[in-house]
Amino acid sequence: MSPNLSRELRAVRKEAVSQGWTVLRGKRYWKLRCPCPMKHKKSMSLTPSNPNYVKNLLGELRRATCWKG
Repeated sequence: MSPNLSRELRAVRKEAVSQGWTVLRGKRYWKLRCPCPMKHKKSMSLTPSNPNYVKNLLGELRRATCWKG
């Protein structure tokens, strides 16, 4: 995993926490849980192999959850 990808994933986790999401570390994934009543969930890989992973992850968060931004 490249240092830039690691930095971008850290930024996504930090943004999730600032929006009130719960961020838990599992064995292979970070688990993101939304604070809204619908309790949206999203998992985030610890070691993604796709260089576009963060871009795709943010797109999924915007479309399928109440992610702001």
